[in-house]
Amino acid sequence: MSIAKKEGVQGFTLGAEATITGYFWYGLSVYPTYTFSKWYLSHEVLTSAYATAHLDLVVLIAGATAAVVASIGLAPLEACRIRTVSEPEVYRDIGLRGTLQVVAEEDATMGWKSLYAGLPSLLIRQVIFGSIKFLAFERCCDAFFITWPFLRDATITSLGVTLAAGALSGALSSVVSQPADSVLTYVAKNKCENGSIGLSTVATMIENDGAGSLFRGLGSRCIWASAIISGQFLLYDIFRTALGINTDDLSQVFAFVVHSI
Repeated sequence: MSIAKKEGVQGFTLGAEATITGYFWYGLSVYPTYTFSKWYLSHEVLTSAYATAHLDLVVLIAGATAAVVASIGLAPLEACRIRTVSEPEVYRDIGLRGTLQVVAEEDATMGWKSLYAGLPSLLIRQVIFGSIKFLAFERCCDAFFITWPFLRDATITSLGVTLAAGALSGALSSVVSQPADSVLTYVAKNKCENGSIGLSTVATMIENDGAGSLFRGLGSRCIWASAIISGQFLLYDIFRTALGINTDDLSQVFAFVVHSI
């Protein structure tokens, strides 16, 4: 309500262009990368017996790898989103392209590298978020199907499990990665030179804003992440189902690509 009173309805759409573009890229890159990384670890790096016995570790590593790949494209867009939200009077009217240009040109020494000033913080946040997200999703799906096996029988109920598990994994991942997200926002908002998420940055943030600042906005982020992540998992499964692609099909494609290389 305070946002609506201070900034009007537009306050709820600040940074929307960067957010939509960034998470379109994120969804487009992270899920195929995760599927490939999980398959590659299970079939090319580890023995089948070891991968099966340590499936959680495989999922965590694959999720972290996918998060790193996605973060490379996400970093500049996330920097623009945070700038627009924190300084709407400066960036709102110039749009995403204008914000990218301003950030890239504000430091003549760094140039376009300024867009990646928050990459270290973003990587830490996304690796934590991504690895926990995929692990929680897979375990939630397993729990649903073990408890109610009939949910596998129809596409609609199977997609319903995907939606529910995605929402739960998004919320859990938000809780775990919230401190890193808060530091990332602090780094971008205060234009910290090295984009560090080190102890000195955390200490400064706590000194200035209190320990509670590490979890500021957790509730809204949980709601946002639950909606976004459940939608991404759902869309990924819908596209795979519509195209008639299952895990075995993907494995055959990955095997062809790897052995061709």
